[in-house]
Amino acid sequence: MKSTELKAFKRPDTGKASSKHMRREGKVPGVVYNNSEATHVFFDYKELKTVLYTPETYIVNLDVEGEKVDAIVRDADYHPVTEKILHVEMLSVSDKPVIVSLPISLVGKPFGVGKGGKLLTKLRKIQVKGIPSQLPDKVEIDVSALDLGQTIKIADANITGLTVVTPPSAGVASVEIPRALRSAGAAGEGEAGATEGGEEEGAAEE
Repeated sequence: MKSTELKAFKRPDTGKASSKHMRREGKVPGVVYNNSEATHVFFDYKELKTVLYTPETYIVNLDVEGEKVDAIVRDADYHPVTEKILHVEMLSVSDKPVIVSLPISLVGKPFGVGKGGKLLTKLRKIQVKGIPSQLPDKVEIDVSALDLGQTIKIADANITGLTVVTPPSAGVASVEIPRALRSAGAAGEGEAGATEGGEEEGAAEE
């Protein structure tokens, strides 16, 4: 997994009033969990954005006032309208397996796209379990065999070397049949039916 650096500062106090005050000043309250200990901290909003507003998943090299710890983002709360970051939970990592979300990279040109179909991404991240330092930056899934109207699921993706937590039935990507292509196909079937009907009527008249 990729890593990035981030500074955090211990909170002098906690509570809703304190959290609101911090947000007004461009700070984000949060918690860092290290084994059984929980340290209440706050982050600079602009710096935190570079970690959360990205498709990447990072090991965060946290510097909490000189105390350094490697962590991953366990959870984050966002404003329902503005989508601003309201609160963040981070979990320290070591040599113990944890569940993390890794970005999915679709590889290959689907067979159905060559026929005029459109590739649709249904899942952008996949949950896996492992030691963060040993996990890849992303999970590549080959979609070149997808034909028109087909969907590739986690169970079909042939993901090796990883313990996948995402349900096997989850769809990753599909090839949509555009409306114009469907209309053309329906029109072709209609014309074929009409031709066959005309031939049968002609044979009956003879």
